[in-house]
Amino acid sequence: MRGIIIFQSKYGATRQYATWISKALQIPAAAAGEITHAQLAAADFIILGTSIYIGKMLLRGWLEQQAPQLRGKPLFLFVVCATRGEKQEKLNSYVVQNMPAQLLSHCHRYFYPGKIQYSELSFADKLKVRAGGLMARLMNKPLDISDFNRIDETLAAPLVADVQSFHQNQNP
Repeated sequence: MRGIIIFQSKYGATRQYATWISKALQIPAAAAGEITHAQLAAADFIILGTSIYIGKMLLRGWLEQQAPQLRGKPLFLFVVCATRGEKQEKLNSYVVQNMPAQLLSHCHRYFYPGKIQYSELSFADKLKVRAGGLMARLMNKPLDISDFNRIDETLAAPLVADVQSFHQNQNP
């Protein structure tokens, strides 16, 4: 069985998870813009990685374009964002709102914490973070906009184990 990891990352956390998963499974990882139709066709399963940016998956447009080629293939999706893991309803809503409906039924989902390092943000993103913080305060909702880095290689273990189990079941 051949697999591939396809990801879209803005500030590097999603790329880091893709690199760790690639190493653990010994399969290639590439940014979505680098993937060819031939690579998609040759893959028996696909691991997708995306970050969430203002409620939208960065991989959303690519998924919509590639949905016909992805339909029917086993998909393992990991989402990297600042939303805490205990907010499963919110995390799942990101996937439902951003992924083509025909792909949802054969897509395993994993949610990983990301990072924000304010000094690394673009000017526009700094403004958006500040505006979000201001709006949250006006609505009396606490929003911590301080730097954090919660990325952790060990968090990818369940996805890696599920892919290995899938591979073994396909090749008894």
